[in-house]
Order: sequence, then structure tokens, then C-alpha cells
Amino acid sequence: MRIALTAVLLLAIVPQTVSAAPSYRTRSGEVKGLACNIKTVGYRFVGSAGQSFRYAGNEFTVPATGSIELVSSRKKTTYEIAGGELQFDVWPADEFGIRTVALPKSF
Repeated sequence: MRIALTAVLLLAIVPQTVSAAPSYRTRSGEVKGLACNIKTVGYRFVGSAGQSFRYAGNEFTVPATGSIELVSSRKKTTYEIAGGELQFDVWPADEFGIRTVALPKSF
């Protein structure tokens, strides 16, 4: 009896809460009013295995595969290698917001 009563109450509440949720879809199926303003989601650093660089206060070393992927930090627009600081904005972002950064062999 208790389970049946709970089921009846859920069936009465759920449709109302679902229909009360804001709808962002138009008749054409497009989402309106929602936007993600993040331009760069992450970076793929490509270099020689064992090559080190600094990003967002941390030091990273390129593994044997030749690349390492990192999530972008909101406030960091540069990376450091061999004591020099380089900008990210010279590298294009792909359709997913990932920038592939070729680490220089010498700096």
C-alpha cells in the first residue's frame, strides 16, 4: 500500500516539475539564449620526449608519445620553456577549442 501511494504521488508531481522547467528549444530545434564563451578548452603540447615546459605554475614533461594534453587555465595566456615565455594565441584552435602547441626545440 505504501509503495503504491508513493508511486501515485510521484506520478502526480513529476509531470508538473518537468513542464515547469524552462524551455530553450525553439520549434526548429535550435537552442536559443545559451552560449559558452570559452574560446580555448585545452592545449595539446607536442614536442620531443623528455622536453619540459611550465604552464599555470606547474612543470610538465612530454612523454614518449610526443604529446601531452592539458585543460586550459582561465587566466593563463602564456607558457614557459627554457626560461622564456611564449603566447598561446599564435596557435589556432580546432573545432573543439583545443590549441596544438608545437614546443620549440631550442629557444
